[in-house]
Amino acid sequence: MKRISSDIIIKILILLCFGIFYFKIIKNNEIIMYVHPRIIPFAILGMLAMFAIALFLITDSRRTKKKNTKLRNYVVFIVPLVMVFFMQSTSANSSIKTDDIGANFSGSLSANLTYDNSKPNPSDQKINNVEQGKYDDDLYIKDNVIEVDVNNFLHSFDELTENANNYDGQEIEIKGFVYKDTTLNDNEFIVGRFVMACCAADLQVVGIKCDSNNQEIYSKDTWVKIRGKLKTETVKYAVNPVIVVEHIEKDPNPKTEYLYPF
Repeated sequence: MKRISSDIIIKILILLCFGIFYFKIIKNNEIIMYVHPRIIPFAILGMLAMFAIALFLITDSRRTKKKNTKLRNYVVFIVPLVMVFFMQSTSANSSIKTDDIGANFSGSLSANLTYDNSKPNPSDQKINNVEQGKYDDDLYIKDNVIEVDVNNFLHSFDELTENANNYDGQEIEIKGFVYKDTTLNDNEFIVGRFVMACCAADLQVVGIKCDSNNQEIYSKDTWVKIRGKLKTETVKYAVNPVIVVEHIEKDPNPKTEYLYPF
């Protein structure tokens, strides 16, 4: 009886383990922590291909000539395989993307990320004809308060930063996580969210600067709900929105998923 080559066995095990890992993160929807949802169909195809190749190797193994196995040839596959099975899937926190932070606050999202903004821009009639609970283009306004949450964060951010002067003095409620760095004053922080264009490697933080206005400042990465008034500040000839905080509290049930520009 012809023995199966140990080289083939290692290849089969590597393919099966990677396939099982893909199956696990797809089934539990953990894959969205790593890639944009539009990539998921390709991940499924990759998983099926791994199982198919493993099956082919099993059926073909007895016809393959035995050769010496060099384990070092497979280190590049085995090391990441061990890592993915022992690492814990968690959402990103602001500390892992420090280099991206300053470039994305208050106004520069449009320069880095592109999304559908094809609606007409009625900025000259904002706020003046607001009805209760009405979507005013990209903003949701209720009782004359702009409400920003996970569902409209990106569009609201874009509108508020592009037309900051139109909303000076306007009430706003917003949900996001707290970010602070050395470029901010002691009374300032950012309320932001993570945005993913393709995969975890390109995660960026977008958010709006907040003036604590002597309110409590929560620690970095704390998810909060903020109510305040918008004002403007000019930085390098750009007019940016700033939220003067009137009330801040922890968000007991935050929606921490990533946002997608397209």
